[in-house]
Amino acid sequence: MTRGGLLARGIFALIIGVLCFTIPIAMEALFAYIIGIFLIAISIITGAVSISDTGKVHWGVLILSILGLIVALLLFMTPFVMFVALTILVAAWAIITGIAELALAFSLDELPFRIMLGIGGFFSVLFGILIGFAPLPMDGSLILIMLIGIYFLIMGILSLITGLLMRKGEVIVSI
Repeated sequence: MTRGGLLARGIFALIIGVLCFTIPIAMEALFAYIIGIFLIAISIITGAVSISDTGKVHWGVLILSILGLIVALLLFMTPFVMFVALTILVAAWAIITGIAELALAFSLDELPFRIMLGIGGFFSVLFGILIGFAPLPMDGSLILIMLIGIYFLIMGILSLITGLLMRKGEVIVSI
């Protein structure tokens, strides 16, 4: 992930987080579309950085970005059918992303912002566990929207701070 990618992710996540708290009922209806847009943005950015300047392909990152695009397309085609499945997918995605960020934080000793990656990874895993045990969207979708709002606000702030700490030209990819 580049500095610009982190800053863009942070701004987008903050916008979604604020919307989850300001218009939660409307967000229930728009949830699938907004997550779809977020997945497309993140998948394109992640896919772009999966190919290094030397031409080496980081296959794990590229496969994750392709899966993100597939899920995003399914969200646009059948948003209401995907809402329950999305809950499970978002929980799994958050846990996997969190574990990857924790691994990066522990492996990148020379980076000054690695603590931010670690904090972000911790919150991603925690969010994945919380959303995985939240009531299914039919019974408690407002709870789900609030949890997502909290997660996006935290991740947006952490992404912005990490992006601002990075020097121009630095990239976070070690998979």
